[in-house]
Amino acid sequence: MPDHQQCVRLLMVLMLTPRFFGILYLSLLLLPVHVAAQNFTVETIALLPLETKESSGLIFLNDKIITHNDSEAILYELDPDSGELIRELIVENASNGDWEDLCIDQQYIYIGDIGNNNGDRTDLKIYRISLLEYFQSSNDTVLVDTIRFSYQDQVNFDSNSLTNFDAAALISIEDSLYIFTKNRGDFYTNIYSIPKTPGDYQIKRVGRINSMGLITGGVHNPLSQEIMLTGYILTEPFLLRISDFTGNDFTSARIDRMTYQVAGSYQIEAIEAINDMDYYITSETNTLGDATLMRVNTDFVVSTKNPITPDIRIFPNPVTRLLKISGLQNPGETGMSLINTMGKQVFHHNTVTTIPYESIKYDLTGVPGGFYLMRFTAQGVDISRKLIIGQTGF
Repeated sequence: MPDHQQCVRLLMVLMLTPRFFGILYLSLLLLPVHVAAQNFTVETIALLPLETKESSGLIFLNDKIITHNDSEAILYELDPDSGELIRELIVENASNGDWEDLCIDQQYIYIGDIGNNNGDRTDLKIYRISLLEYFQSSNDTVLVDTIRFSYQDQVNFDSNSLTNFDAAALISIEDSLYIFTKNRGDFYTNIYSIPKTPGDYQIKRVGRINSMGLITGGVHNPLSQEIMLTGYILTEPFLLRISDFTGNDFTSARIDRMTYQVAGSYQIEAIEAINDMDYYITSETNTLGDATLMRVNTDFVVSTKNPITPDIRIFPNPVTRLLKISGLQNPGETGMSLINTMGKQVFHHNTVTTIPYESIKYDLTGVPGGFYLMRFTAQGVDISRKLIIGQTGF
């Protein structure tokens, strides 16, 4: 459920109390976070349709953006260039207590029903949709499996607006999912690990990071091997980048916190990687503006290169065996690599085109089915795409 107005009111009150200054002072001292003094800008792509005004989670799949709201069991596919609504997919056997984030791996899409504004929920869960089910759905409905969980260290379920057991960020790394909490009590984020298989779990905290604000979304980028989290404090949005970590030891990693400004709604709720440098982010409608789709470059300047490069076609996607690339204007050397969600290169092939607009074909026989990041390089062209390799009929 939208809670930004409640947060602002609470923080305004807290700012008048010694407790707020104590929390903020400790936040600055207890953990090493590199804070960027300068702001950076983002590129606005489009306003989101009214159907997705609460956009809270984000993935980029098959050249489409997939998002959801906080309060209905529907996934929405959007055009990444215009924000136009393309498709609605009803999640038939799920409810939406407070959906907050999406993530993806080789086989599944995960939906985090993890919002817990007052810390009193006892029905937290993550829904799992197979990619096969998602792409084969012909009637705009899909079924899910359910992963149910509670926090091992939560013993009090009384309603509390300053809870440290709310969460809005869910990421996938290797064989685990990770939840980053949205702590109103101390402005940190706690990190919990949860298995990817359906069941009932009490999950353990595996880390704690000084976010100095409320974490609202996250993504693991296998190309750059970094985690990017979105958040805000009062009306100031920020990004938290976690890099140079080993396994799930995120607390000992390098952590960079960068603030920035946006026109309109400051409530950035979701983030998704496009390639190793560019990210989509979305804001939720609030009193300062409408829900918006934006793009940010991690060099912290506006990226002028269209990451989709529409003149070049990469098809089909999903692909079963033969991948084709067409529309390359100039002949010369090209290269194509596939990187799995663990950041490992599983396929690479170089070729040379000899005539303008020559089509290139790649035989992917032997590459395991699943979800990959594809990088294609040619003369002045560098494209990263998400690619699904499936079985026949996928």
